[in-house]
Amino acid sequence: MTGSPGGRPRPGSAVGRAAAPSGLAIAAAVIVAALPAKVEAQLPEVRGYYLHAAAGMESSPFTEAGLLDFQRLRLMTGPRWGTFDLDVAYEHTLALSTDDLVLGRGFDGAEPAAPWLPLQGDILDRRRVTWAHGLDRLSASARVGERTRLTVGRQSISWATALFFTPTDPFVPFDPADPFREFRAGVDALRATVFLGPFSELDAVVRPAEAADGGDSVTALLRGQALLQGWEVSGWAGALHDKPAVSAGTTGTVGETGVRLEGGLRREDGSTVARGAVGVDRLFRVRDRDLHAVVEYQHDGFGAGRADELIPTALSAPAARGELLVLGRDAVVVNGTYDLRPLTSLGLLAVVNARDGSTLLSPTVVHSLADEASLRVGGFAGLGPGGDGASLRSEHGASPLVGFAAVSVFF
Repeated sequence: MTGSPGGRPRPGSAVGRAAAPSGLAIAAAVIVAALPAKVEAQLPEVRGYYLHAAAGMESSPFTEAGLLDFQRLRLMTGPRWGTFDLDVAYEHTLALSTDDLVLGRGFDGAEPAAPWLPLQGDILDRRRVTWAHGLDRLSASARVGERTRLTVGRQSISWATALFFTPTDPFVPFDPADPFREFRAGVDALRATVFLGPFSELDAVVRPAEAADGGDSVTALLRGQALLQGWEVSGWAGALHDKPAVSAGTTGTVGETGVRLEGGLRREDGSTVARGAVGVDRLFRVRDRDLHAVVEYQHDGFGAGRADELIPTALSAPAARGELLVLGRDAVVVNGTYDLRPLTSLGLLAVVNARDGSTLLSPTVVHSLADEASLRVGGFAGLGPGGDGASLRSEHGASPLVGFAAVSVFF
């Protein structure tokens, strides 16, 4: 299967709710009140990012063969007035394909999850041409007192602990096989952060969103983070999509090996669901070059335990909310990156369904063209039993062969 298993909404699929939550108005008033009477505005710096990728895909039981040309232009700025900050990022994405082809896995831009701010839409949406634009970031923040910062609007929020499998990150986790991880999708939310000391803080987030059934849902979570004896420890609790949830995580080192753990409990359809991940990573020297290796295991109670549960899982409410990183209940990811030359690195990613043994392989070569430009060549290949167009015999066996080349430029 192609695309993200979470099935994120396209830009413009949700254009906001009829009335903004009253908490946003209160937060905006607090931010305005926090502005100093006289400040010297700084001329904002405008930065940019451009991605041009070409991809080809063979046919599979679920898709036709096709070609895709994808372009993404992003302009970013962050003007500041005293203690008041704006964060703005405006994007255009253009996709040209030989058919109504959707690859997902980063070939569709950083789309906001369940947006309620009407900040995105389609300029042109046809069978072979999709041109979309939108504000991926539009947030205002201000420091209140010495230790507190309030932020309101579309912003980037990440509570992940592991590197690839992040099942307890409640805010738009990355697809583990996404080759373009430069920018995380924005989240429409109200956020308050209290800085308690070095590496210690409290973070509260309130996020209204459209529920999978078309109604409304609210996420309201409180997270704490601290450094204890060299280990970063964190945990959050509250309501996630209107349901009680709790999570904890830690990361540190044992000798020269990094260790990451995260786990949580959720209520869904009257049941308690456990989700968690554990991973290790280490840097090796091989022939005087760096080899960075990562191994992670994930158990996800939302995932499919058998092959006949894969398609229902892909159509489930957690998948519709973009929460599923893979479809299987138990999975392993192995990733290695080797510096072949000072400007060239080789990478190999394997995402394995630990129950049916099927594997998604993704080799890549990255070459630095200049200080702010790089060329990435890679692909995806599924190994394992396939499907017949109506059912799957394994999670990754029906994944088609995909090859791509992409140029990324920062300016």
